[in-house]
Amino acid sequence: MAHKILVVYGSPRKNGNSSMLADAFIEGAEEAGNEVFRADAGHAHIGGCLGCEYCLSHKGQCCQDDGMQQFYPLLHECDVLVYATPVYCFTFSSQIKAFMDRMFCGLGNPFAVESSVLLTVCEDKDASVLDCIVDTYRGLAKYTSWKDRGVVAVHNVYRIGDIVGNAKLEEARELGRSFTA
Repeated sequence: MAHKILVVYGSPRKNGNSSMLADAFIEGAEEAGNEVFRADAGHAHIGGCLGCEYCLSHKGQCCQDDGMQQFYPLLHECDVLVYATPVYCFTFSSQIKAFMDRMFCGLGNPFAVESSVLLTVCEDKDASVLDCIVDTYRGLAKYTSWKDRGVVAVHNVYRIGDIVGNAKLEEARELGRSFTA
């Protein structure tokens, strides 16, 4: 059975390195026969969670009518969630963080997500800068009982296109192929 995979892009830069990494993953996942959906959280104008708990008494419906509304149906349909994000201040971009926070609605109406992946890039030459985001991601996967299907983390890429030719693109493609139908 093919997976339904939601890849959430979290970069405010169009066609940046994290997007190229995500595209490599998507290529592999589609080659393996999976259905892949894209969510451009980087440009969706998603407000942060208000903590109002409206969703708990309204079957998972959020009171905010913004860019997140288009993604809720996909979260109810997809069994794999992939975060593709640059590292900002040692963690996820604010655009991805807003998406994550708004997934609180899943308490009122659970999402279909069973497993997850992290694809991330940073400009720093020190690969240890990626440790914080990887730890945060793994903590999230554990807390939500998602199966962590893998992490592809790339350092020393800043300018758009710096990732071209990097072996991590093939690693992401292979990770996508590992989701066999």
